[in-house]
Amino acid sequence: MVIMIKGLKSKLYIIFCLFIFFSGTSEGANIVRVAIKTSPNIKLETAEGARIFDAAYNRSFIIKSQQMTVTPSNPGITINNSEFGSAVKIITPADTLIKVDKNNYRGSIEIRRGERDSLLVINEIDIEDYLKGVINEEISAKWHHESLKAQAVVARTYALYQKERRKDNPYHLEATTADQVYGGARNEDERTNRAVEDTRGIVLTYDGRLAKAFYHSASGGITEDVTDVWGGEGESYLKPVKCDFDRDAPNYQWEVEMDKAHIETAFSRNGIRTDDISSIEIISFTSSKRVSELYITHRNGVEKISGVDFRRIIGYDTIKSTLFRVKENGGGFLFYGRGSGHGVGLCQWGAKGMAEKGYSFTDILKYYYPGIEIKRMK
Repeated sequence: MVIMIKGLKSKLYIIFCLFIFFSGTSEGANIVRVAIKTSPNIKLETAEGARIFDAAYNRSFIIKSQQMTVTPSNPGITINNSEFGSAVKIITPADTLIKVDKNNYRGSIEIRRGERDSLLVINEIDIEDYLKGVINEEISAKWHHESLKAQAVVARTYALYQKERRKDNPYHLEATTADQVYGGARNEDERTNRAVEDTRGIVLTYDGRLAKAFYHSASGGITEDVTDVWGGEGESYLKPVKCDFDRDAPNYQWEVEMDKAHIETAFSRNGIRTDDISSIEIISFTSSKRVSELYITHRNGVEKISGVDFRRIIGYDTIKSTLFRVKENGGGFLFYGRGSGHGVGLCQWGAKGMAEKGYSFTDILKYYYPGIEIKRMK
């Protein structure tokens, strides 16, 4: 049965093709779901032959118009003035891209009606294609090939670990530093794509399970114990490792000056009153000599805060790691330190340095994650 839908004000002419159901999570072992943006409206551009699936009514259409505007409606989604349910999936023909606003993506796009008239956009994509959109966002495609391969393995392991952990969620990963930076097809590069293919299916495991393959930009000379960042019991392969390979990192050493008002404002935004700060004192350190806790003395008393929370409150781009020290500087404070990021697991600049000294990607991975196994998925 074929039904033409008429009377539309726009050029979204669609043909009813079949009934189909798609769930909130992907079933394929190698498919990941990535939240790429939330927006009140979305512009889409697809290749000829694309299809749209309406989950609410279990129906599928062939899209005759390749350019679409998507907005929230009550209670569902409007595409070029046509009403759909609260979740739709757009699938393009094989080896074609779909444009979401100004960026192109492989795989399919799901759009969900969110709260407060927002739309959640999810890219459902094969893990290997996903990695092609990650590596050149996280590091440079110009780096040594062995470091690119190491990045591919840890990014693949991280993504699949999060997929397993978040299997009941609408998506497995965010496209930002909250997980891994993912840019779709915008910065794909032949060199990083080759690193993905050269390591296809290879992951890190420990005790037969996917490892927690955390990584960061630069260790500043030593990596961090995972328990000192996120607590818990920790893992033996995420303990401090000496790193003499990241000295060329742009943030191997850094310093920043801040006046009291800047710090007080940052704390106030987080619901903490620290009016008229008189001193900031580090009172304890982690096993890697990072800041564990600080005292902030102010007019109304003393605020005790962890180094991890202090960095979050002030800003990750300002206090680049918790491997820092502080001293008074006129009317404010001077913070000076080493490294960039949380410090757990693989050091990206260290991996670069090791590769340039002749280490293989497996050497690099075993160095930063001692005790892990490197396996290829079936």
